[in-house]
Amino acid sequence: MKATTAILAILASPLAAQEPERPRVDVVFCIDRSGSMQQVIDTAKRKVWTIVNEIGRAKPAPILRIGLIGYGSADREFKMFPLSSDLDKVYEDLLTFRTDMGGDEWVGAAIRKAADEIDWAKGKKDVRIIFMVGNETAMQGRPDVLYTKTAPEAIRKDIVVNAIYCGRPNPDEERTWREVASLADGQYTVIELSGGAVTVATPHDAKLAELSRQLNGTYVGYGRRGQDGREKQLKADAASEQAGGAPAAAARAEAKAGGNYSNAEWDLVDAAKDKAFKLEQVKEEELPAEMKPMKPEERKAYVEKKSAERAALQKQIAELSAERQKFIEAEIKAKNLDQNKAFDEAVRKCIREQGAKKGLSFE
Repeated sequence: MKATTAILAILASPLAAQEPERPRVDVVFCIDRSGSMQQVIDTAKRKVWTIVNEIGRAKPAPILRIGLIGYGSADREFKMFPLSSDLDKVYEDLLTFRTDMGGDEWVGAAIRKAADEIDWAKGKKDVRIIFMVGNETAMQGRPDVLYTKTAPEAIRKDIVVNAIYCGRPNPDEERTWREVASLADGQYTVIELSGGAVTVATPHDAKLAELSRQLNGTYVGYGRRGQDGREKQLKADAASEQAGGAPAAAARAEAKAGGNYSNAEWDLVDAAKDKAFKLEQVKEEELPAEMKPMKPEERKAYVEKKSAERAALQKQIAELSAERQKFIEAEIKAKNLDQNKAFDEAVRKCIREQGAKKGLSFE
């Protein structure tokens, strides 16, 4: 009887009632930065929020981290950005990508760089994916760093390698990229050298962009990162719209309303979602100017008010984004638009299928 009572007490404890740990989705894009890839890079800048939104639809809701590696100068130089869940920082890093490397596309060396030097999630249910993006033959480099060695090394670490070949059909080159994918349980896709993006403007885009601007007003920057965080957020808004117009701004609005857009390091509203966070322990000099004269209970009420405002805006954005997606799907069907050779569609398809193997489901 005592044993039964003890078991029931354990099951009823707060520890037992905790939600299961969220799975991680780690995605690293290895992008050829040699001369002919500029349009593909530009497409990535336009479509990254669409990819983020696809991952945001997964259940159970994962924690997304994105890393970037630029290659194209043999093994002499790589432009490497580690995995990060700070999506504004990821976008800031992506904006630095341009065709500024020599032209020796050592695909195998880039695979090893990603597999060995990125700090990947370690859980059995975590998703670990590399996207190799480039053109010309993948069979370049010294024997010790050819993809025939490095792709099997990656899959032994449970890191899937997908191959996205960009350009006109070339049987000899394509064979090597197919082999990259087959050696690491990945998928092979051919996309247009233009990036193949299919962009549909919708009647909801302008409203979503406006809601995104209103959402910025709910952020309460604090500490030494507060001002920098605000500036990155505004720059990412502007850069997204510049790269892809109203449709890209609308996709970013949806991303900002999703669970993967979190700025707890500089925003009090996101920080307060952590039960371990104590607002009263934040030093007065770290608070924004409007909160400094407030009493402790007033500061708490202020953050709660901003949190409620944000939740209401996020709800509006989610509802409008769903209507926007219906419109896009209807337009694609009505106009018979082909997404099969689009960069973002290739990435989304891989993530859906490979995420499902780890237990994720997508709406």
